[in-house]
Amino acid sequence: MKSALCLYVIAGLAVSSNAFPSSPQATDRNSIPLIQVDGIPFETWGEYLASDLFTARGLRCGIPERATRVPSTFNSVPGDCGYNSTNPTGQYAPTFVYEIPVVVHVITSSGGQGNITDAKVQSQIDILNEDFLALAGSNGSSGTNSMIQFHLATVDPNGNATNGITRTTNTNWFNDNGQYWNTLAWDTNRYLNIYTNQASGALGYVPDIPRGGIVGQDRDRVVVLWSSFGRNAPIGPPYNQGRTTTHEVGHYFGLEHTFTGGCASAGNCNSNGDLICDTNPESQPAFGCPNTFTCGSSDPTDNYLDYSDDLCMEMFTQEQSRRMRCTIEYWRPDLPTTSSTVTAVATIRNGSGINPLSYLPINRPLIGSTWQSVISGGSPLITVIIPGLNPTSATFIPSGELLVQPPFLPFFVSSGFHSISIPNDPSLLGRQYVTQGATLVSGVLTLTNAVDMTIGNI
Repeated sequence: MKSALCLYVIAGLAVSSNAFPSSPQATDRNSIPLIQVDGIPFETWGEYLASDLFTARGLRCGIPERATRVPSTFNSVPGDCGYNSTNPTGQYAPTFVYEIPVVVHVITSSGGQGNITDAKVQSQIDILNEDFLALAGSNGSSGTNSMIQFHLATVDPNGNATNGITRTTNTNWFNDNGQYWNTLAWDTNRYLNIYTNQASGALGYVPDIPRGGIVGQDRDRVVVLWSSFGRNAPIGPPYNQGRTTTHEVGHYFGLEHTFTGGCASAGNCNSNGDLICDTNPESQPAFGCPNTFTCGSSDPTDNYLDYSDDLCMEMFTQEQSRRMRCTIEYWRPDLPTTSSTVTAVATIRNGSGINPLSYLPINRPLIGSTWQSVISGGSPLITVIIPGLNPTSATFIPSGELLVQPPFLPFFVSSGFHSISIPNDPSLLGRQYVTQGATLVSGVLTLTNAVDMTIGNI
């Protein structure tokens, strides 16, 4: 069954160049071009997506099956995020932001199909940031903050100002035929190239993951079905909230499907299946929003690397985050940029509100300066700042609610007033930390609110 789940070249699939109705709301049969798939007609693309044929073909994603790919023989980098293994050590924990410049190549047919507005393109960049940064209030807030951030390129390969969007009319290329990337690609070492067209009948695909030796070639790209691109995309539910692009960019950074390898052994989880230990094994992809246990444990149907509906996808795990960051470090080292200006931020967070608000920042955490804060309490007073990388919420009666996820960074101990020197090091720009205060008064430990920080230079 798996060989039919995710295909790169989809034999026998024929989608006409008029596959998408001009209005997704149209209901007049005579005004809607039919979609032909294996000789079976569908009135709308949405009808096809809801069909058993779409599910059977596994066209949520078109990356080549792992068994058909050939690993690169380039062996001068560590195997921590290799073709067949992951070593998710703390070395790859997100402690600073990777800024990824993106160029979106919008390809349309001569009849005008495939057009995407600049605003729709920006909405997709926003969704990537919601998902990769686990932004509060977004669909991805329950995931891991990978500290990988995306922006439309502002300078093209020739040094000219740009909005990061190119537009090309070519019906053959719109149908995902011809080697359009040889003409359109921007330096794939320095830009994430995303193309929108018919995507060979899938919702999206990448030709290979970085370990296949594709990095730096013009064909190194992410391809997304134009009508599933961006927020509230015209394809309609359940694939209209931009998670196809999140899924494919996950592949671009070296992640495998959560169902790769089926019910693989949990004992060697970093060298079998999807090479990730904190995603439970899964015998087959999930469609819809199921609560399934195909390998005896809860399937990771909320993971971006499954096949679930867009609104059911909501997380990368910690190990997936570390594998992606390892991939950037060793396989795509020229891709990220360093922002020249980053706004320093110190934000109070108090979880459920049971902790006293007695830990307050005095100034903002700027590189080359001293960051100051104060923790108030009774007397005699010992105060501690507990730093970490990720927020959490765990109640420890009677001390209060722990808001910093272990493992912790080195503590800072004082008696109320804290001064922490921040080196004048540009590599610290954008690094994010979570900190929490604690007081020890007459032997009684009380946890305070948290202060979340972004180190900046303005």
